[in-house]
Amino acid sequence: MMTANITSALDGKIWSIGIYRPEKRNALDGTMFDALANALLLAQGDLRVHCVLLHGTDDAFCAGHDTAAFGSLWPQATDGAVARCINAFATQPKPIVAAVNGAAVGFGATMLLHADWVVAGESARFRFPFADLGIVPEAGATALLARRVGDLVARDWLLSGREIRPDEALRCGFISRVVRDDDVRRTASDYAARLASKPPGALQDTRRLLCEGSTLPAGKAIEGEFAYLNAYIPAISWRSIPHG
Repeated sequence: MMTANITSALDGKIWSIGIYRPEKRNALDGTMFDALANALLLAQGDLRVHCVLLHGTDDAFCAGHDTAAFGSLWPQATDGAVARCINAFATQPKPIVAAVNGAAVGFGATMLLHADWVVAGESARFRFPFADLGIVPEAGATALLARRVGDLVARDWLLSGREIRPDEALRCGFISRVVRDDDVRRTASDYAARLASKPPGALQDTRRLLCEGSTLPAGKAIEGEFAYLNAYIPAISWRSIPHG
């Protein structure tokens, strides 16, 4: 199914979302932000979906905002297309796996901060050009990027707006793996299938605890873990779980 250059399809337990606007390096306009938000929200509410797989085309992941549409998108209302899309990423309970070929720029880079596993091709290029455009980052990047790569690296990337190559992104912990360009989609699909095979409640609760725990002292994180374990362990049939 394709709506406004955003494709979506259910493959087993994996909800695959594609950004398809190759003539613009998959840059997003208002209707695409809206369609991407809707695709993410569909995954949230569908019990068949255990994992979300996000990808662009072979030549580009996403070049961020379509600058020609900037003027019509901002100021952004709380229910505007961009806000809906960002919130759909931020509130997504299902694990997100991202497959990145080519450019991941602006929102194309910041949306990856909401992914749980990111595989990039050797030709991938990341960039946060917000300061060059005279604006600040979005999608929670001013909080999430430093948590992922460290404070000084985040300052460098966000303030300089320079290009980041896959080897640096991997070394700094921004992405999970680098593979040949031709292997990106297959590698991401294999990992998504691995996650999708697990009990969905455990995946979602672990993801939620990780998101909450990144800003909690260890004691509070332990309290949260115990609350989940006490609620779920009595309901588990231990005889069905392999041992050894």
